[in-house]
Amino acid sequence: MVDEQWDKDMLTGKTGPMEGKGGAEAVKKDAMLWGRAGHLTEEQADVYEKFKNEVAARDNPDFTSTIYSFGEEEGEVWALLRWCRARKFVYDDIIKMVEEATECRKEAKSNDFYRDPKEALGCDMALYMAQFPQVYSGYAKNGVPLFFQ
Repeated sequence: MVDEQWDKDMLTGKTGPMEGKGGAEAVKKDAMLWGRAGHLTEEQADVYEKFKNEVAARDNPDFTSTIYSFGEEEGEVWALLRWCRARKFVYDDIIKMVEEATECRKEAKSNDFYRDPKEALGCDMALYMAQFPQVYSGYAKNGVPLFFQ
């Protein structure tokens, strides 16, 4: 895991790498900053800390691997905030979502995340793609990948 320790002042933009960049007030000008490190409100920072402490207290590898599903390279603050944003910093909803995701991943994880698409889909991959075509086609103007389904 990337070892970054963000305290409440850093999360709210009062100190650290985001100091002087507007903190939570900057969200009014750029909504894409909402829930991002350095731009949290005091209440959001409190929920983040509570969630972080819960993850540490559980010491459950399955729970933790669900949170860090993109890899530990992402960094603790970024991984935890991704879950917080997904449930708009409502603590009980965050915990419920992670628990449900952990349960949902259990079977796939036990099967090494279905390395064989035929086993996972229950049919040949060509048949699946014929019924549910999906294409990645470059990038949008803002740099995000374009995915057509």
